[in-house]
Amino acid sequence: MNNAMSILFHALVDSFRPKMLMLTLVSVALASVFWLVVIWLSIDPLVSAATWALGYLGLDFSTAALATDSAFMGWLKFILVPLAVFGLLWPIVATSAVLLAGLYVTPPVVNYLTEREFRGIQKKGDSGMVTSLWVTLKAVLVFLIAWLVSLPLWLIPGMAFVLPILLTAYLLMTVMRFDSLAGHATKLEMKEIKKRDSTSAWLIGLVCAFLSFIPPILLIMPVMSALAFTRHYMGVLQQVRGDKIIDLPVIESN
Repeated sequence: MNNAMSILFHALVDSFRPKMLMLTLVSVALASVFWLVVIWLSIDPLVSAATWALGYLGLDFSTAALATDSAFMGWLKFILVPLAVFGLLWPIVATSAVLLAGLYVTPPVVNYLTEREFRGIQKKGDSGMVTSLWVTLKAVLVFLIAWLVSLPLWLIPGMAFVLPILLTAYLLMTVMRFDSLAGHATKLEMKEIKKRDSTSAWLIGLVCAFLSFIPPILLIMPVMSALAFTRHYMGVLQQVRGDKIIDLPVIESN
């Protein structure tokens, strides 16, 4: 846990270095254009879908019902509609942010960290574009299916806060693990690193996912999460290769 907190602290500090700030500005510009277009095109259909879904569950949103609602019921309806819209919209925002971090942000972050801290790590990556697309697609599909299946659980107090963070952390960890190591780790090393995924990786994912819900911190999260996961997984790759060296049998000379 201490190692994860140290990684997150250094990722936060690195996010404000000139190179990373420039990367953040470009990524924010790209993401903002995409999100504004998505919101502009989808907000009315999403409000209608959310109202229909809540009506299906027994809530009446007709003008007559709203006029006769108690103060509590009126407040509940006022809260539930934007919450339902958020539940339908956030998967698009989260997947686009993670894909932006993985495809655009991670390569320069990997170069930045390997030049500064991991110069001794050899590039042995043997994963092609097809593997990269498959890993990303599978992670996004699992995320979206889990999101849809878990939507009814949002009615349980507190779950509308917990579930998005858990699912976003999973998506971040899965995509970032591959993208941060694709150029350096072999497929066998990738499998070994996946087996070693620990509480540290989950803690990094959970913190990054939580911070991505907080404006204006969310603006630096693509870069910060890429910095944190790349530093974490490069460290794990060093351990894997070190263990392989240690485990080699000693051949005595005659």
